[in-house]
Amino acid sequence: MYFDEVCQKKRRIQNERWYQRERNKEISVLKKESKSLSCILGEMKQELDVLTAAVHAQQAFEREEKKCCDNEIRNKTAATFIQSCWR
Repeated sequence: MYFDEVCQKKRRIQNERWYQRERNKEISVLKKESKSLSCILGEMKQELDVLTAAVHAQQAFEREEKKCCDNEIRNKTAATFIQSCWR
């Protein structure tokens, strides 16, 4: 009886060690994947920042262009009004 108990306990300990090694392997793989994904995320954030800056620059350009067009229209309207007054 005692011998059987020792063998069972030894087998149980071996199994626990095996499961622990497997869990450690899985954890190691997950850590590597996490690190890789973090790097990819960082690169994507940088790309997003570049694209966002480009969009903001384009929007600023369009606002300035619209201001110039609006000023030209106002100037032409004012000039037309003044000319019509002198006629």
